[in-house]
Amino acid sequence: MKKTTQILILISMIFSWQLNAQVVDTIRVGDHFKMINQLEMGTTKDIIFTEVAGVVRSVSLKTKSTEKVNINGIDYLAFRHSWTTGSPETSGDFYYLCEPETLKPVQHIRNTKQNGKEAFSFQGMKIVGLDSAKDNSKQDFSLELTEPTYNWEIDLETYSLLPMKMGYEAVMNFYHPRGTAPNFYRLKIIGDEKLMLPDGRELDCWILFTDYGGTQPTKFWYTKTNQNFIKMKGKYKQLTIRKERIF
Repeated sequence: MKKTTQILILISMIFSWQLNAQVVDTIRVGDHFKMINQLEMGTTKDIIFTEVAGVVRSVSLKTKSTEKVNINGIDYLAFRHSWTTGSPETSGDFYYLCEPETLKPVQHIRNTKQNGKEAFSFQGMKIVGLDSAKDNSKQDFSLELTEPTYNWEIDLETYSLLPMKMGYEAVMNFYHPRGTAPNFYRLKIIGDEKLMLPDGRELDCWILFTDYGGTQPTKFWYTKTNQNFIKMKGKYKQLTIRKERIF
């Protein structure tokens, strides 16, 4: 009888563990985001700091806009970013088209004085230089993919569409053209926090965490209502990176 009771307790513990175990959500390009209708449209601004040992090394300003567009009868989401870093070499702008509902990449154009125009076309299992872009420094670029990827340039916007709740965990495949090879990265909601704005408003936020494959532990704060980005804080070696929304 005692042995039977022990077995029943063990089975109960295993069953309870299975119920409480968090299933990791694998999100692949082409999957429809159920929360796409709450994607923040319009224009926002962020201020970005880099610090070493508490000393500010750089400050930059970024303006971001998101809108729905129709080009030749086809609907897209269009993202525009522009940033000022204090150096004409690294200041620049970015224009990106992707499919609505899925954020599947279509076209990516980035301009800086340092690297010139970098324009790419996403063609299913291949990324190539965008041949219609004049003076494209990446005209000859070509990369075969094992599967399509999301674009790092709109990571904050992409994260905002996750079905956030305590303990939620997902993996997503990200890539920046000509950057580190495409890879799946783990994202997890690790907590929540109430943030106080300078004007006295209080924002109840989720805290999202990723370590970018072990290289850069980073936290992101999103409002629980509409999941709008508020701030991030990350660490890369001795460098601390902070990004905060300007209200």
